[in-house]
Amino acid sequence: MFYRAHQFYRAIFSSIMPSDLRWAVNHLPPQAAELFLKQSRPEQRHAIDVARSIAKINHHLPLSEFHNLMIAALLHDCGKSMVSIRLWERVYVVLIQKAPRSLCFCLEKGNSIFSLPLKINTRHALWGAHLAERAGLNSEICLLIREHHNPSSKLGFILEQADNTH
Repeated sequence: MFYRAHQFYRAIFSSIMPSDLRWAVNHLPPQAAELFLKQSRPEQRHAIDVARSIAKINHHLPLSEFHNLMIAALLHDCGKSMVSIRLWERVYVVLIQKAPRSLCFCLEKGNSIFSLPLKINTRHALWGAHLAERAGLNSEICLLIREHHNPSSKLGFILEQADNTH
């Protein structure tokens, strides 16, 4: 519970030091930096935290895989930039995920004020992968973004774990 309260606080008061922003942009090719900068401030802060936590751990990865993983970490939620997400919607999605999956599925399929945040949450990974592909990023990065909630690879599991801790 404390973790979620801290996460809520960071979403409201998310700040990014210029050095954090430079660090993120320096890990991205120019077309990916544009995607990163289009994200909301809370999404940028979250992405930097996820990428920094990955960078701190020695995963014994080849340099190219580590590079792809860092780019995916900084862009994994870039699909959310395609829509405006209000704070209450973010909180609602986090809370409703503790409900039975069948309830979430019914709410998402509906056409109410409670459906849209769930649809965004379900689809943002696909949207992000599409944006990454259009930006010319390689297929491994696009796959990591697409599967960051349901990974099928070692790199995907690393990204998911880091994402779930921030």
